[in-house]
Amino acid sequence: MATKQTLRVLAVDDESFMLELYRDSLKSGAKEFPAFDIQCDVCQTGEAALTAVEQAVAAGEPYAIIFLDLNLGTGMNGVSAGERIRQLDPQVNFVIATGDAGANPLDIGNRIPPMDKLLYLHKPFQVMEILQFVAALGTKWQSERLLTKAHADLEEKISELQHSENALMDNKAELEDVNRQLIETNNALSILARNLEKARKVSGRQLLHSSRTLILPIVDKLRQSRYLRGYRTDLDLLSSYIKDLNPSLADEMGIAGSLSATESRIAAMIKMGMTSHDIARNLYISPETVKTHRKNIRRKLKLQGSGINLQSFLEGHNG
Repeated sequence: MATKQTLRVLAVDDESFMLELYRDSLKSGAKEFPAFDIQCDVCQTGEAALTAVEQAVAAGEPYAIIFLDLNLGTGMNGVSAGERIRQLDPQVNFVIATGDAGANPLDIGNRIPPMDKLLYLHKPFQVMEILQFVAALGTKWQSERLLTKAHADLEEKISELQHSENALMDNKAELEDVNRQLIETNNALSILARNLEKARKVSGRQLLHSSRTLILPIVDKLRQSRYLRGYRTDLDLLSSYIKDLNPSLADEMGIAGSLSATESRIAAMIKMGMTSHDIARNLYISPETVKTHRKNIRRKLKLQGSGINLQSFLEGHNG
């Protein structure tokens, strides 16, 4: 069974019998409101009505309908009380209950707007009239509250979605910034790699130039000295190597990296066309030792069993 909605009603009239009429009418007609639990409060002055409305709003249990008499005897009249109440609770529905035939609904509506929350009931009236006003205005008030809550929930959802969208946009901007930085870093590394390669080539050319213009003349001069005749072969090897220097040294470096210092020296002599006996005499080692070195050189250069002449191979690799 669904829980009944509480519907609070306030009756404001300076005549006690009228207040009893409101209470008795709503109590006896409770069966006419299956969806509502009617609570009826009463007061005789405008000041008391203001206090009751203020307390109800503060407690979060506002009145749905206020039956308000225009002539309240002493104190403020009904219209003045209605103006003050409207400031406290913009959603409450007023039913102006009066026996004054001269009351002007337009003047009252201008003072207690809006018009759609202001109805009139002329005294004397019957119980069923009170019940009909409560049923109609109570349903309207409850629907407006549900609509207001739904609107507030929708606004909250929209705000959450907007927040999420802003967060996504922030994340997108951050990712785009990171991606931009990565692209810039990649470009910088590419430029650095090109500069390093360029520097390496420049360094190779500078080494070649220095070797040929500075070192080679000194070696040639030493070769002419009669005091260094015992080193003539070594100087010839050094001179030949410098003359054959080439900026493109990939193959040569691969060969040199695989041979020992002695093997590299013997390989250079083989390239010059020296025989094993010449090499042995120059290095003060036996011809058998030279042959062993030749075998090791062929093995390291992967020439064993290939039938390739070692001297021709070395000449072809500028080494």
